[in-house]
Amino acid sequence: MYRYSKMLIAITLLIIAAPMPLLAEDTPMNDQRRQALENGEILMDLKQHPITKAYLPTGQCLVGGTVEEVWWVITDFDSFGEFLPQVVYYKPLVWQGDRLLVDCKVKVLFLKFDYRLSYIINEENHTTCWFYVSGPIRDSQGYWRVEPYDDTRVIVTYTTTLDVGRAMPGFIEKFLTKTTFPKIFNSLKKRVKELKQQGPVKKPSLPLKPASQRAH
Repeated sequence: MYRYSKMLIAITLLIIAAPMPLLAEDTPMNDQRRQALENGEILMDLKQHPITKAYLPTGQCLVGGTVEEVWWVITDFDSFGEFLPQVVYYKPLVWQGDRLLVDCKVKVLFLKFDYRLSYIINEENHTTCWFYVSGPIRDSQGYWRVEPYDDTRVIVTYTTTLDVGRAMPGFIEKFLTKTTFPKIFNSLKKRVKELKQQGPVKKPSLPLKPASQRAH
């Protein structure tokens, strides 16, 4: 039976398994969380988007590489279609104030969606936040963050939602729920590893900012 609901690409079974506190701040790193990360697990929390303040299911995992290497991979929008699941392409267009406009096309099972996002790219904190601008969907927002962990690995935090505003079968929605985070993180790990094997990871080329916004 079809039911109308938001299709959130980035929800896990934690949302329906047990009550979860709303976390506006980062979850403290205790021994249990650290061991789970070391075991290769994806840690799930409900955290607040740093800009929109919406509470979203958020995943963390360890990725092999330096902060710089992983940061350059997640800001190389032109390559997203080569390694991120469901992505057909991401095309960075132009800076609008302090935000980068990016045209996107994704494929969700038998459906394709074209839309435009607006990105805030914080080089200092190694964080990208994005927001829906236009297109035939209802909403999309999320963020990446890269932080140091040890000499060979970093902690990557990720969340995203894609509300296409259409009815979807319940079993499909649950399937997407279970598989999205592992696919995203595993694809990122594989991409970083492959690029490192080919040589130094290269800094991506983004559209030039207006002269008034460039660092002097």
